[in-house]
Amino acid sequence: MKRFGLLLIFLSACAVVMAQGRNTRLHYDKEKDLNGIAMEPRLLSMHENYDPMDYGTWPAYSTPCVAAVAPKGEDVVSRTALWCTKKATYMFSITEHWKNRIFTSTSTKFIRDSKTGKKYYIKEHKGAPLDVSYWIKGHEGEYIYMVGIYPPLPKSCTHIDIGQDTDPAPVPGATSWVKNPVIKNIPVSELQANQYLITGKAKTH
Repeated sequence: MKRFGLLLIFLSACAVVMAQGRNTRLHYDKEKDLNGIAMEPRLLSMHENYDPMDYGTWPAYSTPCVAAVAPKGEDVVSRTALWCTKKATYMFSITEHWKNRIFTSTSTKFIRDSKTGKKYYIKEHKGAPLDVSYWIKGHEGEYIYMVGIYPPLPKSCTHIDIGQDTDPAPVPGATSWVKNPVIKNIPVSELQANQYLITGKAKTH
């Protein structure tokens, strides 16, 4: 009975530690931590008469933005890394690539503080304009990433939701866009811990 009581105390202590870990306030990264990390795809071709409904007019890019470590899961949380600085929030979204895959980043993408409900809308999509569809060529079978820049999150933020207000319109003759539901209540610390997917190095504090 005594051993059983000690086991319950131990398990309760572990549960408290795990809960505290998941509720850890974000730590601010330094802007210099991003030095040397590739963020922008390289433009290969640009059509002078871009038409969002005609994939033949979409710009094409190659990219040096290849993840150093393959994600372990298929879900959004496993494939997202976050750098939170006092100036901005950098979201690295990783995807397995195949030949000539299409991409777009809408200006309605947001990070939402799960507790306060405040939305922080994307300000910049590195290397390509917002609301413009484009191709990434080459890198078949590799895990590549795109970088979205958002306003800085408050130090008090512990969990976020990731989503977008509207999905891109279907394009005739092209693969339909994947509908992206809002992913809720993601621990910020977990996404910051995913930085190693991009750098190949575990972050220490």
